[in-house]
Amino acid sequence: MKELYNLGLSEIDIKNIIETYPEIKDLTDEEIAKNIEILKNINCNDKHIRNILIANPYYLNRSINDIKSLIMKLKEINIVNINLLFDSNPFLLNRDSYEIDEYIKKELEEGKKLEIIVDELESNPYIIDEK
Repeated sequence: MKELYNLGLSEIDIKNIIETYPEIKDLTDEEIAKNIEILKNINCNDKHIRNILIANPYYLNRSINDIKSLIMKLKEINIVNINLLFDSNPFLLNRDSYEIDEYIKKELEEGKKLEIIVDELESNPYIIDEK
């Protein structure tokens, strides 16, 4: 939990996070730090990270490998500002790379070009949840 305080989260924010996701108390500082470090590695600043964790504390329990795979998939399809994408839709971090593949495949089958699909995903990160 120390890592959450280090980000500058308020007592109220941390209380709300714990109410939303009580199992967070079972995570070690090291586990929390590793997931935060991944966000920092994609240029999320502390404000982005606070926003992400307040909205989606479940992210802290995601597998490091799953998160890295998701990020690699987004980079593979040429999404540039992944940090902003996650800040605008923190729940996208709960997705797996295969779900991105399935979404893209479905959209391609409907006749869309990959560039259009990526543009839509960047401009409306919730679009994947809407389909």
